[in-house]
Amino acid sequence: MATIPTLGEVMTASPKTISGDARLSDAAALMEEFGVNHLPVVENGVVESIITDRDIKRFTLPAHKLEDDEDLLASDVGSTRAFVADINDPLPEVLRRMISRESEAVVVLDQGDLVGIFTETDACRLLADLLSSL
Repeated sequence: MATIPTLGEVMTASPKTISGDARLSDAAALMEEFGVNHLPVVENGVVESIITDRDIKRFTLPAHKLEDDEDLLASDVGSTRAFVADINDPLPEVLRRMISRESEAVVVLDQGDLVGIFTETDACRLLADLLSSL
């Protein structure tokens, strides 16, 4: 029987982050450059929220009224308070919490320090690998 992995074994290590005072356009450019859909928003060394590609799309739709010289900040659009978990948390527990919170991503901490992120995409990749091995 296979051992159930911890969060640290399946997370994406060393995620890109962004400061809360960074412009939304900077967040979009960073996501595009690194091919990611989630950026932890960090203030004074603490992960405050997560900004997603969906947040950026929502705030850049033509119907959203922004002046030409106005640019929202990452802290303005971070959808929710960051959902955090410990690197050693059992994966089934984290997945159940993601489901109950309807969370797209979990920020992974090790002794309070940001070390990774685990997203819906990571969960799907893990499931695909598991099913392929059957």
